[in-house]
Amino acid sequence: MPLTDFKNWLATRGLAGAVGTDTSDDAVIEDLLEGASRYLDAETGCMFFPRVETRYHDVPDSETYDPRLLYVDDDLLEITTLTNGDNTIVPSTEYDLWPKNTTPHLGIRLKDTSTYQWVSDTTGNYKFVISVLGWWGNRKQYAQRGWLSGGTLGAAITDATTLAFTMITGHSLVAGQIIKIDSEIYNIASISTNTITPIKRGDNGSTAATHADGATVYIWQPNEDVKTAILQIVGNVYANRSGQASSGRINVTASGVVIRPEDVPPMAQKIIERYRRIT
Repeated sequence: MPLTDFKNWLATRGLAGAVGTDTSDDAVIEDLLEGASRYLDAETGCMFFPRVETRYHDVPDSETYDPRLLYVDDDLLEITTLTNGDNTIVPSTEYDLWPKNTTPHLGIRLKDTSTYQWVSDTTGNYKFVISVLGWWGNRKQYAQRGWLSGGTLGAAITDATTLAFTMITGHSLVAGQIIKIDSEIYNIASISTNTITPIKRGDNGSTAATHADGATVYIWQPNEDVKTAILQIVGNVYANRSGQASSGRINVTASGVVIRPEDVPPMAQKIIERYRRIT
């Protein structure tokens, strides 16, 4: 999550103080944001950022309730290439992502009219033979709200190695954002006016590529409630550094012991419980 999001959040709550303009704690806050984000991932068993991966799955048991339905083992957003056990590419016209109207998707269902069936490899192996290359991550309403245009390239990216690229004036990119250009993901390290420098090319499992001048640059939009939970946790931990608390009440015992509220505020904990996977 970008540092500016946290500072803006503090400002809207009337708690900005020096942190709004003072940069001395920026590195600390960025570490807290990263730590809180990974904490939510670990606590819920979900990943709330986009990544490109090939994941391998077993052929569904023919005796299951719906042998046409292949359950995936992570949160699926969209498929790039679906390869059956016999190495045949299954066209997108032959399947639906399941559930059909909700993201993240939990499975892939071959259509009733499809002549395709889930099959083993040529040696009869049923384990990990169906591969799903796609975009993975937990994002509700992915098609409508997963990516937001942040502007356009001001010059073509002509190779797959150069880090910095140029945006047209008026872009809304900030350091710390996850962005994509075509199918390449970038994590922004720094920005100098219209010059954007990412951490690396082809990040989060994507492939570095060339991009045309004027290509749209999209900004990743995390689930709104997850973003709120991260902001609350970081706000609480950050305030505790100076003996304050962003939620709850500080109690001082007769002997002078300061008792602070939990680092994870109740609202953030409820959000975590909402996403927590049952294992």
